[in-house]
Amino acid sequence: TDRVKLAGFDLNTCKDCDLDFSVPFALQCKAPADGSSFATTRIDKLVVSFDIDFDVPGTNPVSFSTGCQSTPTHWKQAVLWFDPVVGVPTLTQGETLRGQFKMGRNAKNHREMDFDVTWEVVRLKGGENGDFIRQSSGRIETKLGA
Repeated sequence: TDRVKLAGFDLNTCKDCDLDFSVPFALQCKAPADGSSFATTRIDKLVVSFDIDFDVPGTNPVSFSTGCQSTPTHWKQAVLWFDPVVGVPTLTQGETLRGQFKMGRNAKNHREMDFDVTWEVVRLKGGENGDFIRQSSGRIETKLGA
């Protein structure tokens, strides 16, 4: 899939409480680069990364990304694994993995992050009303320590 922006923050104005958020997301398989037909793709994990720009007037701007497509830094991605016992989503052409992504600071240790992702694989039913047929669904709950 392509990368999806979940949230954006202005580091000059954001508050601690802004870093606890819940947003919808949707992912679709990319067409194969070699032009071959779509195959069923198993999704084992979601990778969470961030991009950052430091652009203070009078200084040289600095930008970097922790995304998989970028030069590695000492910052890493967070990996949220689907539970293979409960069910791992698969996508084929025309299907979408969509859901709600929730991230927040842990109540006991503010340096730890809690992630809660509810998801479903859907296929457009057809017609003009935009209804979807649910193929599968699940949830990821993960706590990442500092």
